[in-house]
Parts: sequence; C-alpha cells; structure tokens
Amino acid sequence: MYKLILVALLAVFANAQSLNFSTGKIEAHTEIFGDSNINPFSENIQSTLSIKEKIDSLKGVIKINTLSLHSNNEKRDEHMYELLNTTLHPQISFEITSLTKIEEFYEIQGVLTLNGVKQVIMSKANILEENNHIILNGDFSINLTSFELKPPKLLFLTVRDRIDIKYNLDYIKG
Repeated sequence: MYKLILVALLAVFANAQSLNFSTGKIEAHTEIFGDSNINPFSENIQSTLSIKEKIDSLKGVIKINTLSLHSNNEKRDEHMYELLNTTLHPQISFEITSLTKIEEFYEIQGVLTLNGVKQVIMSKANILEENNHIILNGDFSINLTSFELKPPKLLFLTVRDRIDIKYNLDYIKG
C-alpha cells in the first residue's frame, strides 16, 4: 500500500512543470497626504512556481528581499526598511494557493507574508501563455495596519495606510 501511494505522489509531481523566472518587476505605491507619492519597486525576485497542464494549476511562492525595494529617495528608503522591520523579516513572500478564471482575467488567491504576519490576499491578474512563457500582470492592495505596521508620520504629514501593489512577471517553462 505504501509503495502505491508513493508512486501516485511521484506521478502527480512528475506532471508538474517548473517555471523559471526570466524578468519582471514588483511595484508598490502609496502617498504622503498633502505632499508626494512613494513608489518603491524591486526587480530582484526569487520564485519557485510550477504548472501542470492548465494555467489554473499554477502554484508556488514568489519572494523579494525587502532590502531590494528602492524608490527615488534613499533617505525615505531607509525609513521604509525600518518600518518593514528588515532585520527581523528580510523577505516578503506570496504563496499562490489557487487560481480561478473570471471572464478574461484570473483571480489569484494566496498568502502574503509581510512583517512576519500572514494574510490571505486576492489579486486580479491577466495571465498569458505564449512561446513557452507564462506572463503574469496584476495588482492588489493591502493596508499596512493589517500587517501590524503603523503608517509613519513626518511632522504634520502622514503616509497613507493603503499600499497598491502591481506586478509584471515573466516565466519560462523549464
């Protein structure tokens, strides 16, 4: 019986095809009320994704090193790293748990881990499969306070609690 279960599990994993990260960018956007925009991004993305036969079988984890987030203001980046507790939580990760096709888009459900706090997140994405590539373009929003992070204040100015995330990720079937 044990051998039969082992063979069945190996058959399931043998049908999954790994996806190798090619290029991409993850961008965040928030605002300082009454002042300016904050738009950090990272192109330093690590992931372990796999797919079986159809796009809706996509599973895996996408990670960024928190210190790879950069904006156009080094001083602001230092404050961002402090806010994100980079010494205790050096990575931000998103584990894809399911995909559902809704009209021409996909709804990606997953678990975002930020500041050591896990939250279920829904993202609307356009997923293209062409020339041995899988390309994910999507977005979602989070609140800092949902991840036990307090939006910083600068004198009389406050950073908005909501962070809008956009991603464009290109994978090669491998």
